[in-house]
Amino acid sequence: MIDNCLIVIPAIKKNAVIPDQLIKKLNGITLIQRAINTAKDLTINENILVLTDSEEISLIANRNNIKCKKDKNFSIDSSNIFDITASVLEESKFDYVFIFRANTPLVDKGILLQAYNNFLKDKSSTLVSVKKLDKSILKIKDDKLFHVESKDYYKELKAFYILSKQSLYKKEFFFKAFIIDNEKSIEIENYQTWWICEKILQQKRIVFNVIGSTKIGMGHIYHSLALAHEISDHEVIFVCDEKYEIAVDKIASMDYKVISCKNVSKVIINLNPDMLINDILDTDIDFIKTFKKHNIKIVNFEDLGDGTKEADLVINELYDEPPLSGDKFLWGYKYLALRDEFENARPHKFVNLVDSVLITFGGTDQNNLTMIVLKSIIDIVKKLNIRIYIVCGSGYLFKDKLQKYLDSSTYKNIELTFASGIISQIMEKTQIAFSSNGRTVYELAHMNIPSIVISHHEREDSHKFASLEKGFINLGIYDAQTTSLKVEETLKKLINDSDYRKLLFLNIKKYDFKDNKKNIVKKIMELL
Repeated sequence: MIDNCLIVIPAIKKNAVIPDQLIKKLNGITLIQRAINTAKDLTINENILVLTDSEEISLIANRNNIKCKKDKNFSIDSSNIFDITASVLEESKFDYVFIFRANTPLVDKGILLQAYNNFLKDKSSTLVSVKKLDKSILKIKDDKLFHVESKDYYKELKAFYILSKQSLYKKEFFFKAFIIDNEKSIEIENYQTWWICEKILQQKRIVFNVIGSTKIGMGHIYHSLALAHEISDHEVIFVCDEKYEIAVDKIASMDYKVISCKNVSKVIINLNPDMLINDILDTDIDFIKTFKKHNIKIVNFEDLGDGTKEADLVINELYDEPPLSGDKFLWGYKYLALRDEFENARPHKFVNLVDSVLITFGGTDQNNLTMIVLKSIIDIVKKLNIRIYIVCGSGYLFKDKLQKYLDSSTYKNIELTFASGIISQIMEKTQIAFSSNGRTVYELAHMNIPSIVISHHEREDSHKFASLEKGFINLGIYDAQTTSLKVEETLKKLINDSDYRKLLFLNIKKYDFKDNKKNIVKKIMELL
């Protein structure tokens, strides 16, 4: 709380740049009421004074039990604001004055408290709110455009002044800047800035809690990023346990704010989000209850744990057969969100000739199925000069071994990339694929590519979409004794039996996931 300080709110109707600006509702609250609410969060009612020329604003102040001085002749601007303020404070008991204007609605309690504490360190100064001007200045000379050297420039933001009563009376103003972040430093100057402020005030804070490692893979990261890309009207923050270094690095590379920490629950609560989206596999009920106590909406993905009992929405897109019941659950491929790169990708039309195959086993490929499959098929594709495309994720653990094998191989019709963000372009070129049993299966289905699927572990194997009736040959969990032989046999069948491959193609062609992501985000946003 602010003590020994009078907060003065100038509220002059005739100064409005928009008709009735101060009593017009911005995101449901008038500008003057918003300013009064902020002031009341900082101090007691007796320490607040409204200066106005308006009957309506005077009434609002009275209904808030706030002191108000009304004079229809008040005309306050930057040239006389100190003189007018001094004239109404002659017998004030306060040592300090906080002149707080209503036309910067994004300047909140936290900013004002920080500013006041800054002022207390040097009470002889007059603290002025300013914002930085990030501009690249150009000039034209002889019809040519030149850059002018840009330095640090600042503009006064008409948010507040803080000064001592003594400075006010003596007119001794030693101005000192308090810089407000640009995202908060929007002043109502026209209808455009009004609209911008309203959009920002309508924003909710959404936190994604995600996992990703060499053991777990990168699927949760890519999935959450795909959803985050669709959320443009709200603030998005990622939180990761610090042990998931791969996840942190990937999210940071996409320019999202990401917080790496030891205590995920504590950090999330301190962020005070409106919604928490967990993409972390099974959740514990106590973990979810921790957030529900703070009225945070909870959405969980790929969750079969006890935490589902407390979640508001659970989306298990990789499970077509619901093992749990309840209205809060959404199951199956209709809720699979494709990554953005697939929106404009061109799904295959059937061709008899197989001239290329794709090998891709996730962001980390902990079992090195990439190498196992490559060795199993290389003699087959070499005889037919079929091109092999290999896509490995950034977390792939066996880069050196794979590269050494490729360098020593006599077959060179192989292309290796670690740029998994362009896999849709490679899928457009391939008629057959080898994949693990995660979200890549759905991407292959979207591209109409009959594929051979091998699961890394039991949880992957519980995903039942990859089946013959949907266009896939599912070899189950990797087995060191049998998988290589099965890979050879199934590839030969797909290459040599075009009728069989066409049957799989027709099965897979039924599925289209293009609109799923939009529908999923709509379901999630309905909770806010």
